[in-house]
Amino acid sequence: MDIVLSSRSRAVATVAALAAGAVLGILGPLLSAAGGSAGQAAGLVLSAGWAWAALAFGVGSARKSRVESVVLAFASLVVAVIAYYLTKLCQGEFRKVDLSDPTGGTTQIDWFGFSSKALVWCIFALLLGSLLGLVGNLARNHGLRGLPFRAVVPLVAIVDTSQRLDVDAPLQGAVATATWTVIRVLAAAAILALIGHTVLTRRSRPSAK
Repeated sequence: MDIVLSSRSRAVATVAALAAGAVLGILGPLLSAAGGSAGQAAGLVLSAGWAWAALAFGVGSARKSRVESVVLAFASLVVAVIAYYLTKLCQGEFRKVDLSDPTGGTTQIDWFGFSSKALVWCIFALLLGSLLGLVGNLARNHGLRGLPFRAVVPLVAIVDTSQRLDVDAPLQGAVATATWTVIRVLAAAAILALIGHTVLTRRSRPSAK
């Protein structure tokens, strides 16, 4: 019975991880192209590196087995990458002029550009997804042992948003600036909350006599 439940749990976790990756990869470009401030903000968030890091971390933290955490984390990111680039392809990107048409009015899919970008990011997903899956698993440890690992995603968000505020936001306008600013503040607040929760939990634990 335990073996059956374990196999079922593993199957459910696998489907959930892959589905989450597909949803993240599809929604980012779709919402970015939807128009409006809300769509732009949501697209920026879902296409950001820290959001993808959070996916791998979350998948890793959901499994007790470190091997499962690592495998499912990078698998979810690989699916996200493929879904992302397929969505961009369907939106009309990766097009080039068909040189066989003398008028220059015909375009064709740039399969090399599509596949090369997808492959590069799949490799990054394999490397970083594995690492973040392991970090998510280690974050399951209680108290101070798990605190540094639980703070990884908020720290990544702070670094990511700070860089985007310096480089991307001036070119993308007020919505991007507001989005990254709010995310950075929330990430800093999350770190403080994690530290506070860990300290309070440690103090409230009965001391050994």
